[in-house]
Amino acid sequence: MSIFYQNRRERLRLYTSQNNTFASHLHKQVELILVLEGSLTITTDSSPHKLNAGQGIIVFPNRLHSLYTDVSTGSRILLCIFEPDFCPHYRKYFQNYIPDRNHFDVNELSVHSRLATQQLLALTETFDRKETIPAYISSLAEGYLSLLLADLFIPSSANPFHLQHQNGAEDLELEQRVLIYLDEHFTEELSLEHLSKEFGISRFQLSRLFSEKLQTGFPSYVTSKRLEYARELLSTTDESVTNIALDAGFGSSRSFFREFKNAYQLTPNEFRKQHTK
Repeated sequence: MSIFYQNRRERLRLYTSQNNTFASHLHKQVELILVLEGSLTITTDSSPHKLNAGQGIIVFPNRLHSLYTDVSTGSRILLCIFEPDFCPHYRKYFQNYIPDRNHFDVNELSVHSRLATQQLLALTETFDRKETIPAYISSLAEGYLSLLLADLFIPSSANPFHLQHQNGAEDLELEQRVLIYLDEHFTEELSLEHLSKEFGISRFQLSRLFSEKLQTGFPSYVTSKRLEYARELLSTTDESVTNIALDAGFGSSRSFFREFKNAYQLTPNEFRKQHTK
């Protein structure tokens, strides 16, 4: 399976999911997963860990992870994805540390954390997943998450994570650093030569990284990032298609129209009519 950088712009996503299987990816948010039924195998930084009902895991920002559900057992999980500063007191932990382990058993946590996980699950039933989470629900989720994080991160608690200081991007694998860089610069003029200078490796090594690790070509990956961004602009703004093409990093409207039609079988204008929010 290919590796990709997942763009999320909401400060909080909270929902339940069944039989979740997801390719290896990373994003700048924190991801909390709690298994409610069945079992789920989650691989973080190449280390697989099987979670059963009542067990959970916290994936720190920009760490590679994938999800796999065995169809014979199935799974139902609670997913909570949030910005590192969503719970302000814990931002420093997510920005500066990594845990020696990131999985936990709910039954080994305090009564406050057990209640917090129950209430996070209850919140998912108070709004539609397709809608923006109401402000008061977001505030409640912040409180419940803070209770849970206190148990996991504060040294005086019964079952804390042991946190190790990290050196930012230096501790990440090359493919992670490349994906993060592209997520920040995909609207700019990019080339393998540019990346080669940025990361101090040859064009051949980069090309091999994309073909073997990311299982795509460099131009295709950048184009997919630009198209994803253009789709969002088409459905959420009144900007002209020409301006959107330029904002997304396409050199011309003609190339944008061609790539968009090839990817979605619709012109940008047809897509906008069908998906305007």
